[in-house]
Amino acid sequence: MSPTPAAALLLVLAAASPSPTPTPEPGPTFCAEWIRQSSAGYDRLTVFRDGMLVWKTSHDGRDQVKRQPLAPAERKFYCEFFARPEFDRIPADLRTRLTADLASSSSVTLARPDGSRKTVRFDEFSTGPEAFSELRVALEGLKGIFLSPLAPESRFAPDLLPPGTLLKRFDGVVFRVDHLEKDTGFVEIVGVTEPYSQFVKIEELRYRFLPPEPKP
Repeated sequence: MSPTPAAALLLVLAAASPSPTPTPEPGPTFCAEWIRQSSAGYDRLTVFRDGMLVWKTSHDGRDQVKRQPLAPAERKFYCEFFARPEFDRIPADLRTRLTADLASSSSVTLARPDGSRKTVRFDEFSTGPEAFSELRVALEGLKGIFLSPLAPESRFAPDLLPPGTLLKRFDGVVFRVDHLEKDTGFVEIVGVTEPYSQFVKIEELRYRFLPPEPKP
């Protein structure tokens, strides 16, 4: 049976109408961008808000671009992490201006969904508050994704984190598990060489720490 004229018109309109495009996520296109320069060249690591991680390098006259899509949970963690308010209290310029062969200087720009930005400049010899250390660890963790994937959550299962367990952060600093709360999903860690402690979500440990060594 042939469609009625009205039905035929609706079919024509439906075919002619373009399919709706997804509404882009508001705010800047990236969550964080780290630019590191030295006499040997430069690196630029960018985590985009759509979940694409891009690492561009230029050394000895050769440019290289690597791209790695982040899993939704990884994208969510990093974009929320870089928007933390404690980063606003990091001094904007932490450069020591000490010189050394091939020493690098860095600039990190954090972009929040509301459009506000925070830029921190530092070099290899820079020190600062704990928030600054946490920022550098997250950046190193992102870069490490290109070298090896993040450890799965199963490597940080609560049963593998009894008090006394040692955890090495990506920057080499070692912490000890002091208290484990399975019900809330948090673990309290204490610095082995630094009088510093904090509560961390168990599910977020893999973004900042190497998995604990298996017990013999």
